[in-house]
Amino acid sequence: MSGLPQADTAAAQLHERQRETRRVILVIFWLNLLVAVAKGGYGLWSGSLAVSVDAFHSMLDALANLVGLVALRLASQPPDSEHPYGHRKFETLAAACVGVFIAVGVFEFGKKAVESLFFDAEPAMPSLAGFVVVGSTWLINMFVASYEARRGRELESSFLLADAAHTASDVLVTAAVMAALTGLYFGLPGLDAVCSVVVLVVITRVAWTILKENSDVLVDRSALQPEAVRKVAMTCAGVRNCHRIRSRGSEHAIHLDLHLLLDGDQSLRQAHDIAHDVETNLRRAFPALVDVTIHMEPEEDGYEGL
Repeated sequence: MSGLPQADTAAAQLHERQRETRRVILVIFWLNLLVAVAKGGYGLWSGSLAVSVDAFHSMLDALANLVGLVALRLASQPPDSEHPYGHRKFETLAAACVGVFIAVGVFEFGKKAVESLFFDAEPAMPSLAGFVVVGSTWLINMFVASYEARRGRELESSFLLADAAHTASDVLVTAAVMAALTGLYFGLPGLDAVCSVVVLVVITRVAWTILKENSDVLVDRSALQPEAVRKVAMTCAGVRNCHRIRSRGSEHAIHLDLHLLLDGDQSLRQAHDIAHDVETNLRRAFPALVDVTIHMEPEEDGYEGL
């Protein structure tokens, strides 16, 4: 059983959230591109490894934004015969891709950082322009991370939240870069390579977190505790028991199916009304539900348990 008016409302709200999410990503894309160009230009001019790594990190932010725009366009499409559960996982896939982009970049720049650390590559002395560029982009990153995280929570977007985590790591990265430039200015050249390694460790941790969270959704890890669902179902009059409870999806878009054990002597209309009440209570208890499928069976033919 499914198809309550709440489901249509949830679908309309989802479409609107995805439209707003695309608008947010466009704003963030141009800001990330500005930051990447500024850092990259200074990194090439000065030869600073730390700034170059940071510029690459920012470019990954912009690239992830483009991937997100494409994925959200696909995710906003309604269910069809080939995708009866909708296309929302395209957004989750895009969020996971952010983690992959980071991991690839970590490997390449990690080699350069280690080589600089152990083979005493001599970095260039930072200038006032370097501090201005890094400081300005630091402020932009802090704004982007805060804005994207807030809008991600409001719009319940897994992609925005993943990308916000990426950008938040950029804030820490830029802090390390500023420390590297300061060290160079005061005659500590090795600090450039050390900070680069620290930066890469931070980025690696972010990549792992993003991949872990979104892979759980892609492999259909349970989204709700079966016992919590069962307790809600059992509050409805006429429900003898509830079992075979399965759920999947993201934190903000959950699909649920379950079996209700009912009195086998009651009419189909009575059984339907009971299932209707169960679905209503479940949607009230778990607002993230986008689809609920209920199978009804007579108690004597069923079995107890989850």
